[in-house]
Amino acid sequence: MRGLTLGTLRSRLFWKLFASYGLLVVSTAATIGALEHRRVRDSSQEGLERTLRAQCVLLRFHAGRPSHGGGLREEVRELARDTGLRITLIDPEGRVVADSEADAADMENHASWAEVVAARESPDGFGAWRRLSTTAEREMLYVAHAVRRDGELVGVVRVALFLDELDRRLASSLRQVLFGVLAGAIVALVLGFYVAGRFAGPVTEMRTAAEQLSRGSYGTRIRDLPNDEVGALGAALNRLGDEVVRHIASVSRDSAQLRAMLVGMAEGVVAVDDDDEVIFSNRAARDLLGLEPGDHRGRKLWEVVRMPELSKLIESARPTDLPRRRELVVAHENGERVLVARANRFATEDTGGVVVVFDDTTDLRRLERIRRDFVANVSHELKTPLTSIRGFVETLLDGALDDRENHERFLTKIQDNVLRLNHLVSDLLSLARIEQQHEVQRERVDWRHVVTQAARRHESDARKGGVDCLVEAPADPVEVLGDAESLTQIVDNLLSNAIKYTPDGGRVDVVLATGHASAILEVRDTGIGIPREDLGRIFERFYRVDKARSRELGGTGLGLSIVKNLVQGLGGSVAVDSEFGSGSTFRVTLPLAG
Repeated sequence: MRGLTLGTLRSRLFWKLFASYGLLVVSTAATIGALEHRRVRDSSQEGLERTLRAQCVLLRFHAGRPSHGGGLREEVRELARDTGLRITLIDPEGRVVADSEADAADMENHASWAEVVAARESPDGFGAWRRLSTTAEREMLYVAHAVRRDGELVGVVRVALFLDELDRRLASSLRQVLFGVLAGAIVALVLGFYVAGRFAGPVTEMRTAAEQLSRGSYGTRIRDLPNDEVGALGAALNRLGDEVVRHIASVSRDSAQLRAMLVGMAEGVVAVDDDDEVIFSNRAARDLLGLEPGDHRGRKLWEVVRMPELSKLIESARPTDLPRRRELVVAHENGERVLVARANRFATEDTGGVVVVFDDTTDLRRLERIRRDFVANVSHELKTPLTSIRGFVETLLDGALDDRENHERFLTKIQDNVLRLNHLVSDLLSLARIEQQHEVQRERVDWRHVVTQAARRHESDARKGGVDCLVEAPADPVEVLGDAESLTQIVDNLLSNAIKYTPDGGRVDVVLATGHASAILEVRDTGIGIPREDLGRIFERFYRVDKARSRELGGTGLGLSIVKNLVQGLGGSVAVDSEFGSGSTFRVTLPLAG
């Protein structure tokens, strides 16, 4: 039977339909049975009345006869035995003349009895009544006939029949009616069970499909739809499912693209609703604000970020459509970060809130500071030797040229300052060339050879300064990818700095070693060292720890910046370890060739 699945039998709609149909069937069957029983009863009673009327007509000639002792009574009793009826003869005054069951002398006057009154008043002279007999104490049907001769009432003939047989007939008829009604009701209920299943089955399937669609099972469809209005509703639900799938796929695709873009943005993005609960935060925002890893959705912003300035920015953006901007300083493990936060209000059908975009301007601020320092340092570095040259030249022109004791000293000073300017300009040009050269032409270079040659070139400077310079390198070549000029410049700058800043009696060790897929050069000295607060800026242009000593030694402040740019251009890294007053160790790591 189609539709009668386990899900259908569990459906409340199916049982409501079946119960309603069953109630209708049962009430209809009961009504039909009651009407049929009443019809049979009335029909039987009417037939019995007709029979009794006929008997009354046959007995009418006995009306008005005198009793003549007991002869009439015996005749009446004999007729009663032959017909099975109770016969009563009544005179016009209502006195019982003869009765087949009782003694007439003991019976009360019947003039007021219902059937007698009805017979007297009826145009056809007949009256009938059904009641319990006072003498026989059994229910009987009475039919009386008022007999008239020449228009004058001569007496009343009454016959009665016990209704036990009629009740038995009615009971048998009732059983037949009940059997027929019950059989019809059972057939109707079976048919209703089938019809309810046919109707409730597709409806139950549609409800199940709708629930599965609401839970996200968008591939659910309704099968075997009937060709009627219910089937049309199921087909419409299937089309709705297809539209939902297409719409959700489109929304999911757009949402995934938007989320991917937001997650991949270098700028941090944080969105909060009107209750300050976090709706979204990308990885950049968590990194910039120093948040704990994990999903922060649903948490209050002030629980996640302890930053009153950010809360003030969000509150200022809520009542307006104009963007709000504020600069924030965030403490970070690597130092303070400067963030520019821009807040904009947004509103949807369900909620509203504020989205904040964070730009990390720390590097920009650092570059601006470096640029300002660079301009100031270049100006200062150029101004100092130029001022010295100008002063010595003016002194010579003012008459010191003829002073043989001093003019050679003045010219030597001028030459030193010119060389200093030359070194400064050369370093600036080298640094500019390195920064503009996006890719270094690399080839296999024996770094061991470069290191040993550089150490030999600086032997004389080391001896003049009273510094011991020792080289430790492998016996075999150490080949790295790079160019000989850049590698030489790296070693020269590191050796030059180490020798300059190591006092008389100190020591400089140059150690070249190989590690896992890399070559490591360490330049160690026992010089003045670098304070811890200066380590982070030691590779900046023109940055000097001891400015007076650097100028005295002829340094330009660009050597370590050149080293850093060259090493990074070769795909390596440079680091420094130092303790003020105990010396420094510069470490350069480059990838091995092959």
